[in-house]
Amino acid sequence: MKDMVEFVTSVLSNIGVPVVFNCLPTGTPIPNQYITFIEYFTGGELEAADEEITTERLIQVNVWSKGNYSQLVNKVRSTLESVGFERTSEYDAPYTDGDSHFNRVLRFKFIDEY
Repeated sequence: MKDMVEFVTSVLSNIGVPVVFNCLPTGTPIPNQYITFIEYFTGGELEAADEEITTERLIQVNVWSKGNYSQLVNKVRSTLESVGFERTSEYDAPYTDGDSHFNRVLRFKFIDEY
């Protein structure tokens, strides 16, 4: 089974913005654009004779930007889809006064061999 933190970080590392698991990028100031992600569900996808054959892994990727993030979102989507992720949903998180970045949320499914 894949180490999802290492896998997603490696896959998205060529996009050109910081990619971090479940936290803000280190350093000051916070970059104008960056990506965070979490794995929010892992469970059996296919079982045979009481053994798990494949595992469903669900991740959430947040694209953060001080400006227009359409091109970055498209790069993230196409890059993850090219290595086997399937997008399940995507939406803009509400922007509120005091926020420093806009946030696009993308959710993906990945079927992993156990």
